[in-house]
Amino acid sequence: MHSNMNRNESRVLKLLFENSKMPISEISDRLLLNRNTVSKIITKLNREYIERYTITLKERENSLYIIAEMENIDGLDDDIIEYYKMANGNYLVVMNKDSLSGNLQYKNLNIAYKRVLNNDMEKVDLYCDYCDSIISGKPHILDANHNKLYFCCDTCKSEYIQNHNATI
Repeated sequence: MHSNMNRNESRVLKLLFENSKMPISEISDRLLLNRNTVSKIITKLNREYIERYTITLKERENSLYIIAEMENIDGLDDDIIEYYKMANGNYLVVMNKDSLSGNLQYKNLNIAYKRVLNNDMEKVDLYCDYCDSIISGKPHILDANHNKLYFCCDTCKSEYIQNHNATI
């Protein structure tokens, strides 16, 4: 059973993608981690994720997927299985393992061994920031003080702006 990668494991793997021959001391210096910690992380990566260097990730009974946070998805149309635009403006992207390349620009990288597509899964409701009702359809969005606010209709959005004009 594989556990999810933690942040430091993901950071080490990213450096190994850039240069699989990078010495532990250089990884340690670049990530500001103890050399023993880096060594243990690489051992775990070798045991659970890395099959051979030039990095080929192990196949499991289910397909391997890459989940990455990216600022830009231009030019990746053929590689992307699905993506979601996040509130911070970045994208959460799901790709096949074969899409991963050394020139892929990502902020965070995770690996999934199983992808569940189940129509019976509970959906997450989005609530109006003014009247607290469930938003059905496309939300009306307001950028206020580096935050995105979601409204069920133009009326709620307008009333919010009127009542909070000094803080927008």
